[in-house]
Amino acid sequence: MKKKFSTVILPAALALTLGVSSAAFATPQSTPNGPYIEDNQNNSLASFMSNEDLAKKLQNLEKSANGKMKLEIAGYSNLAPDGYQTEADKGEPIYLVKFGDNDPNKKRILITAQIHGNEQIGAEAAIDLIQKLSSNGQEVNEILDKVSIWIMPRINPEGADNLYEGKWYPTRYTHQTWLPENIGLPADTVAPWYYNKDGSERAQNNEGRVVYGIPGYDQNRDYNPNLDFRVENHNLDEVASFLNSRTTNNSRYGGFYVTAEARTVTSVFQEFQPDVFVDVHHRGFNTVSDEDNRSVPVQFAAVVAEPYTDPFTGKQYEVDEDVLTLAKQVNALSALTLQKGNSHFGAVQKYPNVNLPGTALGAFALNDTSIMLIEIKGQSQTLGQKQSGMLKETVTQPLMAVFKGLADGSIHEVDTKVYDEIPESANPIKDPTSRN
Repeated sequence: MKKKFSTVILPAALALTLGVSSAAFATPQSTPNGPYIEDNQNNSLASFMSNEDLAKKLQNLEKSANGKMKLEIAGYSNLAPDGYQTEADKGEPIYLVKFGDNDPNKKRILITAQIHGNEQIGAEAAIDLIQKLSSNGQEVNEILDKVSIWIMPRINPEGADNLYEGKWYPTRYTHQTWLPENIGLPADTVAPWYYNKDGSERAQNNEGRVVYGIPGYDQNRDYNPNLDFRVENHNLDEVASFLNSRTTNNSRYGGFYVTAEARTVTSVFQEFQPDVFVDVHHRGFNTVSDEDNRSVPVQFAAVVAEPYTDPFTGKQYEVDEDVLTLAKQVNALSALTLQKGNSHFGAVQKYPNVNLPGTALGAFALNDTSIMLIEIKGQSQTLGQKQSGMLKETVTQPLMAVFKGLADGSIHEVDTKVYDEIPESANPIKDPTSRN
């Protein structure tokens, strides 16, 4: 029998903050709010962490945490889906920070960031969270007494340290070549649809595209509701036929777990079995509406996948009612936390409706975990390090509120209508250089 959470409606003035059109209380500005990267402008990434910087930062935090934090290497990026043949095959470490263990008597929340290498502020915000949780304050101690928190601050280290023409140029994709024969498939088997064969990336300058020349995958399409799916463990003729057909090799189906990164994250998920999973991303630019041209700093989503039938086993997956309720409460509380008058913080939107079972969020939601997608504005190529302080706060403030809500149980008092009434995504700015 499904457990029913009690729901208490928040005070009307608070609950309706998101439901009322922003135009009712916003003073239009003269131009849509930036800052933006201008065409051919130097885009500085100097304040962001390289993989080496991240490792040193995490190691120092563990030393100063007095045993509160545990740092582990959950796995490595690598160039072969069939495992590490030699030590040289190991790529960059994928770090896991643990505050608490997988105690079933505690609430558990797993947070991942930088699944796309050019979405760097997520990792920076994760470090800020780790610093807060490593402190010895009463608030943090009360949270960690009731909640276990695991954080993977950078799950695409290859993309994060990608180079273009000898310069640091983070990319969305992993570094890995499609070699079907290595996993028993015919050599001419078509790659998964999310394979980036030429090693190219979007660019604000350089006529919109650069080619850095290293193939790879969009890791956030490589997950599968069948968390144990491995190409090499299935009927290879069936898998090859599936991949060779455009009607099945597409985003409507789960991914193929060909990346070491997706396999590593999923193994952590299976070990931890979190109540809540949060994935921090970046996106493009939006303004609130035609009347309110505040730049939207963040979009949230509690739903990213519809009911799913595994094409190989026939097993059916769907999001449980109570799991969805908690997901909406987590997202609603996060949105409410950012309401600070008529500031940019409060100009939140709901992420567009999608059905992506091959994403980490989609696959994990279909395995009984409540989810929150955090999509902050801008990417390396379009915003660089501009506004990084404010954007980090749009991640850390909501998550600290969620930690408290899980610890004291107040998360279950949040009215799900608050989530339902978050304004839908609108007013995209397709070209930040022209503001159109």
